[in-house]
Amino acid sequence: MAYEKHSEAEQGRVWPVYADKAEYSVELWIQGYSCSECVVMAFADELGLDPDMAARISSGFGFSAGLGREKTCGVVTGAIMVIGLKYGAGLKGEQYARDTCILVVQEFFTRFIARRTSVLCKKIHMTYGQGSEKVRHLRGEKAFCAKVTKDAVEILEEMFREDAPA
Repeated sequence: MAYEKHSEAEQGRVWPVYADKAEYSVELWIQGYSCSECVVMAFADELGLDPDMAARISSGFGFSAGLGREKTCGVVTGAIMVIGLKYGAGLKGEQYARDTCILVVQEFFTRFIARRTSVLCKKIHMTYGQGSEKVRHLRGEKAFCAKVTKDAVEILEEMFREDAPA
């Protein structure tokens, strides 16, 4: 696992910078981060966000918000945060930026649903045959949540490449 030195968090950790954000998100999942944290942290460097801050911002949107409450999947909430950081209006509140952000979120939803049938955590898990009680104990790269996390990051990377200037 090759990595470059990244900004050091308060604890003195060195954060790897991966060329493949999707694989990095799986690595983060294996290390114990929540699904939403994995998505936001995978894009932290690109968005100029310290990885520690990325983890803190997204920490409340994982298991407890999604599967634990049978609501929106944490990878989806993480993806919305990434989209907001990239396209959001910010303090200026520019309508064009706000509209663009909403359109990008809608496109993400369309692509994610095409892969996973829903944005609801419980429905995704039940559709693919893994009930909520099993998820808590699975942390390997083949764990279902790692795969869904990787899907979300791949979709974001694809969308951002399509949006990149030629």
